[in-house]
Amino acid sequence: MKFTAVKFLLLGVFVVFIFFFTNDFGLIDVEKTAIITAIAIDYDSEKNEYEVTTQIAVPEATDTQTENDKAQLSSTGGTMGEAIRSIGDKSGWFPNMQFCNLIIIGNELSKTNTIKVMDYFSKTLRVQDSALVILAEDKASDLLKISTPLDNISSFAIQKILLKTDSFDNDIVSTDIKEFCEGYYSINQSSYLPLVKKVSQNEQNSDSSSSSGGSSGSDKTGGAKGNYIFNATTTALFYKGEQVGELTESETLTFNTLTKSIKGTTLQLKDVLINGKETNVLVTFHKSKPKIKLYANENQLKVLLEIDAYCKLVDQNATYSDNTDSKNVPLPLSVKSKAEEFFRDNLISLIQKEKLSGCDFLNLKNKLYHLNNKYYPLYKDNFFDKLEYEIKVNITGQK
Repeated sequence: MKFTAVKFLLLGVFVVFIFFFTNDFGLIDVEKTAIITAIAIDYDSEKNEYEVTTQIAVPEATDTQTENDKAQLSSTGGTMGEAIRSIGDKSGWFPNMQFCNLIIIGNELSKTNTIKVMDYFSKTLRVQDSALVILAEDKASDLLKISTPLDNISSFAIQKILLKTDSFDNDIVSTDIKEFCEGYYSINQSSYLPLVKKVSQNEQNSDSSSSSGGSSGSDKTGGAKGNYIFNATTTALFYKGEQVGELTESETLTFNTLTKSIKGTTLQLKDVLINGKETNVLVTFHKSKPKIKLYANENQLKVLLEIDAYCKLVDQNATYSDNTDSKNVPLPLSVKSKAEEFFRDNLISLIQKEKLSGCDFLNLKNKLYHLNNKYYPLYKDNFFDKLEYEIKVNITGQK
């Protein structure tokens, strides 16, 4: 028995050596492979062509080189597959998209049915379904031309502001390929994407809140040099694959409060009356209990949007003596009322934008279809016309 085991062991070692010395286990030559980190897609409506720009991670050539130079390859085609294949044909590099974690959609493309593009990425095995998707304010390729001090590869900087931990403000939505396509093919045919803007940091210095959703950088695309911020605090709404509206920064924060945890998220409230004086305050949310509940019967279709959150006063710009140095700061009634007013107004705005755009980003039609299916045929054709709403907001803090 021992002799037989030794023979099998020797045979296994021999097979391993055969694979190693013949084809290196099928490894692809790195020098002939383009490791794509992001794909930017623009659309030329006049030529009816897709322009695909890929960002490639290029390794350092020497030990003396201080930074990695990013490379970009572009090509066009009548379909996504043709444009990407042309990149390899023209460059001689094999486009490896297994490490691609970011898809950027150009603004011109959002005016058409974007599922024509997203279907390619959802069906191909060359790109993972968890790759993030964003919408550029202008051309998608412009976002790839920005270099940041911390990340020379701009796609990495964008991913950092999209995938923030719980200790950061939850003021940005993130969507991947799978989520976007699932929304399109669902009952409500609705999806959403973070709208990423390239904004001059000099224009944003007076607005400190913008830094929560941005990453600074410097423009190396030619022309005047300056620092820039990636701002992704607004959200683009899609219905049947086309952009039909936007959520503002405040509405995006409220939407996140309804759909996910906002632990660690801060909210600035202006002109709050405290001790007879108006002041700006900052509160931090520690927990929340959101609720979206849809009621339906033969006579009524109604949705309840409820936010029950606990927050703490952490800062204020008061010039008078107070107890802000204490760890236990009671939440003044004026702050509570101001915070409740903020969420109440934005919840109403969310419902109005659902009705105006037709984009069911709150997923209400799916709730009716799955939870109250017998009433779905009654309301499917006039859903937003019949939809009524009730808003409840309760903000609590230390007493």
